[in-house]
Amino acid sequence: MPSETFEKTKRPSMPGPVDRFLASHLEGLLKIPGSRLYRQFKKAAQNVRGTQAAVLGEILSYLGDTAVGHSLGLKAATSYDAFAARVPIHDYEMVRPHIDRHARGERNVLLPEQPIMYNRSSGTTAKPKLLPVTPYSFDRTVKSRGKLWLYGLMKQFPGIYSGKDFTVVSPAVEGHTEDGTPFGSMSGLVYQNIPGFMKLVHAVPAKAFSIHHYASKAYALLRCALPEDVTVILTGNPSTLLNFAQRADTWKERLIRDIRDGTLDPTLEIEGDIRAHLEAGLAPNPTAAARLELLARQSEVLRPRDYWPNLRLVHTWKNGNCRLIIPRLAEWFNQETPMLDFGYLASEIAATDLILKENDGSILQVRSAFYEFTRLDEGDAPDRRFYLAHELVPGERYFIYVTTFGGLLRYDMNDVIEVLGFFHDAPVLRFLFKGKGITNIVGEKLSEQQLIEAVRLAAARTGTAHEFFVGYADLCGRSYELFIELLPAESPEGAQRFAIAVDEALREVNVEYDAKRDSDRLDPIRIVPMGPGFFERYVRLRLEQGTHEGQLKWLQLSSTEATRERMRHLSEPPQPYAPE
Repeated sequence: MPSETFEKTKRPSMPGPVDRFLASHLEGLLKIPGSRLYRQFKKAAQNVRGTQAAVLGEILSYLGDTAVGHSLGLKAATSYDAFAARVPIHDYEMVRPHIDRHARGERNVLLPEQPIMYNRSSGTTAKPKLLPVTPYSFDRTVKSRGKLWLYGLMKQFPGIYSGKDFTVVSPAVEGHTEDGTPFGSMSGLVYQNIPGFMKLVHAVPAKAFSIHHYASKAYALLRCALPEDVTVILTGNPSTLLNFAQRADTWKERLIRDIRDGTLDPTLEIEGDIRAHLEAGLAPNPTAAARLELLARQSEVLRPRDYWPNLRLVHTWKNGNCRLIIPRLAEWFNQETPMLDFGYLASEIAATDLILKENDGSILQVRSAFYEFTRLDEGDAPDRRFYLAHELVPGERYFIYVTTFGGLLRYDMNDVIEVLGFFHDAPVLRFLFKGKGITNIVGEKLSEQQLIEAVRLAAARTGTAHEFFVGYADLCGRSYELFIELLPAESPEGAQRFAIAVDEALREVNVEYDAKRDSDRLDPIRIVPMGPGFFERYVRLRLEQGTHEGQLKWLQLSSTEATRERMRHLSEPPQPYAPE
């Protein structure tokens, strides 16, 4: 992908009759490259051991003549064992100095080519991660991925492109490094640079995602999408979808007026060039406005199931922490509308291309990177065994490490996945949770999953309803705090009973927590009621702090000071309750 890709957006062309014809036959057209890519995918999955060995050899050859490649002796690593012996496990902070040198314009440091862009993501420190994308890595792993992914969706859900899609991505370009290379979102870049006829199936123009002011961007996206016949929703984070559904109802009168008049609310904070671009594509639509107005009168709440009655698929993350949001979407959509998991994707690697509707598992893309795994129950023990993709066992849970064409070597994703089965020899995965969702104050090693289970048990036993919650391990205070929205707002006595129940449940699910409580090395967990709208306020704060909406993730359990500061900021004010 040449650097001109970023220039294409400066020379937009209006779609003509041929584009409109092609857009109306999108599913048929995608079957041609999609079926070819599927055959290649299937062939690779039939010999995962051989495919992965070839991929590792290709990556080491590509990176071998760089400064990092020479220092690690990558070209001399002629087998997996030799590679593993020469290259230690990496995290991003070990790679950052090499990427920073590329970003300043140095060449042949980590990669043999200068990046054409950096995929930017939040990191574990205050400084974001920049993940380099070179022409070779783009052509090798990204260029055709969308065709295979959409082909897999259309095979399982025919007709999803009989209307338009409502896709939410992050901006393609958010800034530039010291040497002038753009950084932003890969999904945004792909979205804005697809063929002209495919842009006609998007309900939202790419430029709308570059609006800086979040509420104004959300309004603009809804203004574009509400009058359309949306048949598929594509957005990684279900919290985004929930937020948009709630805002559409709140703003329904303004939105209906703008749709009727062909306008875009002049009070919105939208950059001038973006506003001009969006307004040029708007026209009065009294028919759609009348339909929406009727729906709004017929129901107290205006929902997506009303204004998008032909919706055939919601494609979003359902696993990990996102599974806590999915039940809250139920009231907004028809029960018959399928929701499919988004697969195992991250800024570092799109590790899966095909998702299976029968179990929401996604098939490992064994041609895109080289993968290693360690068993969850072995933790970070120095003698832990590393498994290759063909050696995994269904039902087991693993940490995953990737070696990529983007210069990441034995990179610790800090993700825990579960193996659901196999597609030929390729493992079918499901993301479970981040590895850093494990905290340790005095040796109890409490996991995120254990906290979630304890809250569930306590709620069932006390009859306490609740919404969003975040647990914080106070390393200095020898105790945990649970920031939670209780429904309805509990009395001090009710919150106290819930605190006792959570503490008792934690003792049950974690024997070390029980032992540490018995020995008074841990104090009881403290409950901090957060008041109504905790989740919405949390999301808004994270977005204001610069998190991409498509990358908004959270830990239900953390010991970081950043988490504590967010909770202090959101408390109204905190009123902790602890078991006596």
